[in-house]
Amino acid sequence: MPAFRRDVLPYLPRDRQVHILDLGCGQGHYVRQLLALGFEQSRGIDVSPEQVQKAQASGLTQVSLGDYRESLGEAELDVVIATDFLEHLRRFEALQALDRIKRSLRPGGALILRVPNAGSPFGGTLRYGDLTHETSFTPRSLQQLGAVVGFPTVEIHACTPPIHGFKSALRAAIWWAVAAMMKMALIAETGQVRGHVVTQNIVAVMRLDGRRDTPSR
Repeated sequence: MPAFRRDVLPYLPRDRQVHILDLGCGQGHYVRQLLALGFEQSRGIDVSPEQVQKAQASGLTQVSLGDYRESLGEAELDVVIATDFLEHLRRFEALQALDRIKRSLRPGGALILRVPNAGSPFGGTLRYGDLTHETSFTPRSLQQLGAVVGFPTVEIHACTPPIHGFKSALRAAIWWAVAAMMKMALIAETGQVRGHVVTQNIVAVMRLDGRRDTPSR
């Protein structure tokens, strides 16, 4: 699954015995990937009975029906994954959700988020492409959100086109060229050289211990 390898796998710890929860896991595709990689203490929750039923029917007993407000304990998890989750909450709800997630993490734990990027020239495509979306974020607003909740480290990563063959590599090369021009336009307008992320989605990795880039291999 290219999106999993791009947006989640690089930011997982090396220890395969960590406890991982995928919030809003749907049919459990990421949970299945985690289990296949040896992360045996992985599970997922979702508020949709239909999605959970499909996951369990496919053999994923690690997926259960639940809402993060009732399903998160205190300091019980090492990693929380929340891709395509936070944008469905209003701003104050997003703040509450991050605070609740932070309290569920053990010392040294991490939250891996993926959200629509309002700073992208095409950010409106994802923001308004789903009627259930309540908000979107920029790298700066995500860093502000993490700081308010108390995460000492917030890393921002672009969701660049994944490469898994010749056609995808060609598409990625075209994207990089176009992205460079978009960044040049932003530099010319703002005078700010660094920090421009133009992908439609962005990943934020919020860590409790202040470390950066401790990837799984």
